[in-house]
Parts: sequence; C-alpha cells; structure tokens
Amino acid sequence: MLYQSAGYSLDRLASLYDETAALIRSALLGEGVDVDAHPRPSPNPIAVTMERLYGLGLRIDRVGWLCGYSYRKTRMILLDAGVQLRNGKPLQEVDVPRYGTAHNRLRAGVPPGRKPDILVPPSTPLPASAVVELHLLGYRKKHIEVLTGRSCTFVQRHLALAGLPARVSTDSLGVDTGTLVAVYRRVASAQATGDVLHISAPAVLTRLRESGQGILDAPDLDAAPLRIPEQAPWQRRQKEILARAAKGQSTFEIAAALQIRVSDVTDVIRLYQHRDRTTAEILTRRTQGESPGVIAVRMGLRLDSVRDVLARYTSHPRRSTPLAKPPTQ
Repeated sequence: MLYQSAGYSLDRLASLYDETAALIRSALLGEGVDVDAHPRPSPNPIAVTMERLYGLGLRIDRVGWLCGYSYRKTRMILLDAGVQLRNGKPLQEVDVPRYGTAHNRLRAGVPPGRKPDILVPPSTPLPASAVVELHLLGYRKKHIEVLTGRSCTFVQRHLALAGLPARVSTDSLGVDTGTLVAVYRRVASAQATGDVLHISAPAVLTRLRESGQGILDAPDLDAAPLRIPEQAPWQRRQKEILARAAKGQSTFEIAAALQIRVSDVTDVIRLYQHRDRTTAEILTRRTQGESPGVIAVRMGLRLDSVRDVLARYTSHPRRSTPLAKPPTQ
C-alpha cells in the first residue's frame, strides 16, 4: 500500500524497513506488484494511507496506531484531507499486530464471515497477500476479487500458491470438489478425472484452480487408492455373457441371443478365463476404451499397478466378425 497508494519509492521503503532496495523490489514482485510502473506519489502519502485504512472501517485510534500517530493528530489529518468521519458505533475490529506489510490488515475492520454493505474496489489493485488475508477472514472468492481489484484468475492462482482451497460447494451436477481433487491426485489427469465424474476436462481444471489444487506432473503415490465403482452397460452385458456361458451355451448362441458379434463374446470369455480375475477385469476395461487412470479409480487400484498389468499383457485386435445368425433347427 505504501508503494502503490502512498507513492513511496523503493529507496524510501528500504530505509523504512532497514532492508536493501533489491530485497524490497523482490518482495513487491512476489506480491504481484508491477514495480516497473512508476508509482504516483501523493502530495500527502500519510493522509492517503490513513484515508484508505479509515475507509475500510478501522477506528481513528486504530488508524493512528498503525501509522504511528496519536488519535488527535490522526483525526486532524483525516479532517484536513476532507474525509467525512463516521458517527455511531464503529465496525468490530480484529486485533492485528503492527508489522511491515500494511495490506495484511486492510480488512481488519470487518468481522470474519461478514460481507460489508458495499464492496468498493481499491483505486489500485492490492498485492497477493491481501487475497490470502481476505480468504482467512472468511470472504468468498467473488468478494475478494472486488475488494482487491484483482481478476478471478489472479485470486485463484494465489490462493492455490498459498495452499488455501477456495470455498467451493457441490455443484448442480452433484460433483463434489473434495472427491474431484481426490481422484485427480491419484491419476494426475484432468481427462481421466472428467471421465470418472462425467464432466469435461476444462471443467475439472476450473474446479482444481478453485480448490487450490495445483497441476500435477505425476500421481501422488502417497495417496491411498480410491474406488468409485460404476455399473456401465458393457459390464451388464458381460455379466449376461458369462452367465449364459456357465449354462453351456455356445458363443454363437450367446451372440445371437444378445445381438452382438461373436468376437465380442469370445473376447469376454477369453479374458475372464484368466486365473487372476483382477488382471482380467483390467484388460477388459482397457478393451472398452477406459484409460489406465479411470481403471484405477473404478477398481480401487494404484495407477502404477494398472500400468504394470497393461504393460505385461496386450489385447488381441478386434475381428470384424458379423453378427451371428441363429443356429438352424
């Protein structure tokens, strides 16, 4: 705030905080401040700072304490700046320690979880740490965007960098954010996560940003396996094939009864003759077009285990056998 609103130079800030100008510059860049854009100094920087703090709901004595002035002096500065002082009971304040980064206490005058009557964006965008502080005070993401003057993407990114999940509830499609993040951590693929939850990959990426989950290069091997079963149409058909085969029906009879290709029947029977039923199901799901990540979540397996099975076995190419005709009487 001293740099953007009050117009303090890097050298003046370095002197104020007893640091080097290079360190101050690096800290400002880390907070998302454009240090290449020259700040516009105010004729009275202290008055600008006091006015902004007072406008955020702090009492006069609190503003003076934060800026290092007495109540009487602070009141005189505010009046001289043309600030209309409030009457009545002030907003409830949060006790915040006095320390260097002033923006960390910008919203100290508003009770946690309460939206102010009027959301007024700042004249210049606030740094990233203000995003974090407002989140910790209980503000929703859309309110943080207005109060900091920052975009949705900026707010989402810096909440994610701080490891803070945005307050996202289950959407109208019934997609729970916690479940979505849990799936993604185990597969490290937005497409596979979307396939499991029946939403698009871009929708997954949006929810990941809102939840504070960063993009992963590889699955989280420390995460326990997650199982989200689903009875797909092909699974019901395979169950019917195996049931008919157990009754002694031939592949042609089964194919004719279910109106499917003979090759479909033989593939199912061949796969489920495997001694390891887990391996058989993995191979079957792969032939149905499921990715390794989807297979892992549907079966409650580790992704690397699924990949190991698929690496050991290869499915035979599907034959273009026509639909079988009913056996002659």
